[in-house]
Formats: sequence, C-alpha cells, structure tokens
Amino acid sequence: MSILIRNVTPADLDGVCAVENAGFPPAEGATRAAFQYRISAFPQWFLVAEDAGQVVGLLNGPSTGKRFLCDELYEPGGADEGGDALAILGLAVLPAYRKQGIAARLMEEYIARARAAGKRRIVLTCKEGLIPYYEKFGYQNRGVSASIHGGVVWYDMELIL
Repeated sequence: MSILIRNVTPADLDGVCAVENAGFPPAEGATRAAFQYRISAFPQWFLVAEDAGQVVGLLNGPSTGKRFLCDELYEPGGADEGGDALAILGLAVLPAYRKQGIAARLMEEYIARARAAGKRRIVLTCKEGLIPYYEKFGYQNRGVSASIHGGVVWYDMELIL
C-alpha cells in the first residue's frame, strides 16, 4: 500500500463524503454541502489520504482568529484566512485503513504545513477517549468545550506551534 497525502480537489467530493460517513455518526458528520464549501473555501487546509486513486482518509479545517473551535466554524462562511490559528473540523480514515498510521501522517503533514505558513496554533475538539491520541502530537487538553456540535461533550485541544 502506497498512501499519498495531498490537497483535496473538487473531484474528491464523493470520496470525502464516504470517509466522513464511515467515521462520524450523522449528527456529528459534515454534509455534502458542507464539504462543497470547505473544498472551495480552504483547499490548502483540506488534506486527503489516497490509495490507488481512492480517498481513504481526510483532515480539514479553516484558519481562524478564535481562541478555540466554535460551532460557527462548521458553517459556510466561518473561515478566517487572516487568523493565526487553524481549527481542525474533522480527521477520519476508512475502517479498512485504520490502525496503519494514516491519521498520524495526515496530522503530521497538517502540522508541518501550519508551521510553514506561520500559524501560531492548531485547535480542535474531541471526545474524552481521544484526548490521549491528540496529546501524542503535542496537543494540550484545555477542558470541556463550549461546542454543542452533534449534541456531544467535546474537549478543547490546543497545539502551540
């Protein structure tokens, strides 16, 4: 298996929707319309993992000037390209490709690109069980998030670059 990490293109829409649907429950996952917006609004911050032409993983999120990820960032128009931070909206890998380091490769590439672009921080929210996973990349748990996205309890995580 030779996984390629690259920027998303409009042709990836069906693939990213399939990955998202496999990775998140409907209340938490992005819609097709949300992905259409993200692909057009911030393709430089939308990475996909590809295996033999198939999208098997994704990581995406806009620039922001907000302290932490807020629910408005999930909506069209929420990106702020002048912001000093990136807000990760989603990281997912197809079930057949999990536990192979693909999510880690996506995260490492995203962090490297953020540093190269002069971003100061990356923020995300995660469920309690994933806090240790993100801590492996240097993220710090900043406590329970104000986000009510999907009706779930989220934790604010922050990586200072």
